[in-house]
Amino acid sequence: MSKLNENFIEILLDNILDSVFFLNSNGKIIYMNKIAQNLTEWLLKSAQNKYFSDVFKLKKSKSDFETYDCFTEILQTKKPQICKKPSILITQSGKEIEVKCNFFPIFGENNEFLGCLIIAQDFTDKRKYENALQNAMRLNSLGQLSSGIAHDFNNVLTTILGNISLAKLNLDEKGEIFNLLNEAEEGIDKARVMTQQLLTFASENKTDKEILEISELLKNFVSFTLSGSNVKCNFRFSKDLMNVEGNRSQLGQFIHNIIVHAVHSMPVGGNIKISAKNIKIPKENNFELEQGNYVILTIQDNGIGMSESDLSHVFDPFYMSNMTGKDMGLAIVKDIIDQHNGTILIDSIVGEGTTFTIYLPAIFQDSSSFKDIKGEIPRKHGKVLVMDDEDIIRRVLSKMLTQLGYEAHVVNEGVSAIKTYKEFLANNDRFDVVILDLTIRGGMGGKETIENLLKIDPKVKVLASSGYTTDDIMTNYESYGFSGALVKPYRVNELDKALIDILNN
Repeated sequence: MSKLNENFIEILLDNILDSVFFLNSNGKIIYMNKIAQNLTEWLLKSAQNKYFSDVFKLKKSKSDFETYDCFTEILQTKKPQICKKPSILITQSGKEIEVKCNFFPIFGENNEFLGCLIIAQDFTDKRKYENALQNAMRLNSLGQLSSGIAHDFNNVLTTILGNISLAKLNLDEKGEIFNLLNEAEEGIDKARVMTQQLLTFASENKTDKEILEISELLKNFVSFTLSGSNVKCNFRFSKDLMNVEGNRSQLGQFIHNIIVHAVHSMPVGGNIKISAKNIKIPKENNFELEQGNYVILTIQDNGIGMSESDLSHVFDPFYMSNMTGKDMGLAIVKDIIDQHNGTILIDSIVGEGTTFTIYLPAIFQDSSSFKDIKGEIPRKHGKVLVMDDEDIIRRVLSKMLTQLGYEAHVVNEGVSAIKTYKEFLANNDRFDVVILDLTIRGGMGGKETIENLLKIDPKVKVLASSGYTTDDIMTNYESYGFSGALVKPYRVNELDKALIDILNN
């Protein structure tokens, strides 16, 4: 029975996730479970009858050079000690591990001191997860801040771009002022791309997919990521390169992560080569891909490369690479590519560089956006109700609509929009289109406003407008009752096309 009890206790202790030590009254090891043996790199038969401090060498911090005898402190107080701060364990091989230890004295029937039970917890993984959680919280806060800044910046750009596009309508295309305004528009277009990138990184919406021109996505995110670095990039794309269907935020993240990895592998600078071409994957293939058309992306750097050992673990979260250190970025890349039904391959030679090859399913659908139209715009007729909380945007939108031939009415929030729409409808004077800003500070926004308008008039035609380009409403506007969506900032020509599309449909 006693032997059975001993075996039961040993099995129980060996299946506990923490390290367990039993010491006698002199501080020598009687027993340690398998977790403790793995942690210290000491076998039980080698550690038995050794002083605990000779096996479990502790430093109070990484910066300390000397170890301390924790059992002596127990012997003096004979009281349990719960350590709030982790210590540094030096294993038999000299490796340093962050651990938390709790000490419990053991007493006999006559209250004599028999020894000590010590429970030690490997704090390394917990610390990693805590750091990852803190990083996620910081990124979330940064994302919210970036999103707000980008939205406000898009509102400012709407005013500037709207007025410039209006001014150009009244100028000679060959004149110097027209050319200067063209250059100003180009600058605004670059700013528009930057705010889109900020919103994409900040976006929490990772499921919605759209038709994307992969060459433009690569150029935008690579240039954004390399800004301020000493790394250059060369692009080579097939002229007939097909589009891909994917989530802009996720695909932007995977591009960003690979480029960041490349930059880190070239600390003194270097070059990145990026190419993309179409490829047809047959039914039988070595990539476990579905048969069909794909876009194959190649991203090559001339950095320090990765060893075979690193390559075998490159997609493992928290893996500490010998070449580039800890990097979760590539694990995220693998997850994103998998979610898009693609695959990623890596070739690397130490001292020469690394090549990432990515396969993404391709489609033929056109993703081209409406381009600016030069010259006079035919005048239209009709009434348009505009809701926006920015006075300066209401003014420029009113001017743009008037220029296009519409009768503009403006309000600053949802309650006023509903009231105005009701009043006109009561007089059999219907608005042809309503333009609703989705985000109204201190008032009813576009989402709630359209819900009310549809109850009043199920045939109402509403255009969603927002500087939050990643908002789910902007990509799935029909699901919310909108007839179209217009991303801020926009030119008068782009507003014109959006209105025509709604009125024609």
